Amino acid sequence: MIRMNTQHILKNERCILMVTSPEDNSGQSLISLKLASSFAEAGKRVLLVDMNFRGPIIHRLFDMPNTKGLSNILRGEQGEISKVSVDNLHFLPAGSLPIYLESLSKIEQLLVAWHRIYDVILLDTPAFLTAADSQLVSSVCSGVILVIQEDQTKEKDALQVKKVLNRANTQLLGAVYQTS
Repeated sequence: MIRMNTQHILKNERCILMVTSPEDNSGQSLISLKLASSFAEAGKRVLLVDMNFRGPIIHRLFDMPNTKGLSNILRGEQGEISKVSVDNLHFLPAGSLPIYLESLSKIEQLLVAWHRIYDVILLDTPAFLTAADSQLVSSVCSGVILVIQEDQTKEKDALQVKKVLNRANTQLLGAVYQTS
């Protein structure tokens, strides 16, 4: 349902989507993985990128190492995009090197290159209100999907994310409400 609604809103063959939450949310990465799988199962070539450098999880969900990923690429080393068990789905882990995004230029270059290959690039990012990485990257995305956790997410925090996205002219595509 999230995939279909996203495609309907964007009306675009190729897109860069960001999945985030106002605060740390352990279920967010699972939603990113399921959304990426749904796009792939619909025949789209998908790249799922774990951008949560402080607490990467997706590599564990795939039972893969986190040794050569995005942080390595950003530091000028080799990263490794892997094919996973779902047809059309590729994955780039966060990587093993600690990094803080200070500039968007390298990320933009990577996204432009990947956009030639993949129909959908899905970025699983850290908590929007606690990591500048998410706010920085949101400006180059086609849209953002916000994951809200029942009994955890404060209304004022969700509204703050919406306010920041509006100021950056970034489209909030919708929210996913997770129950406990």
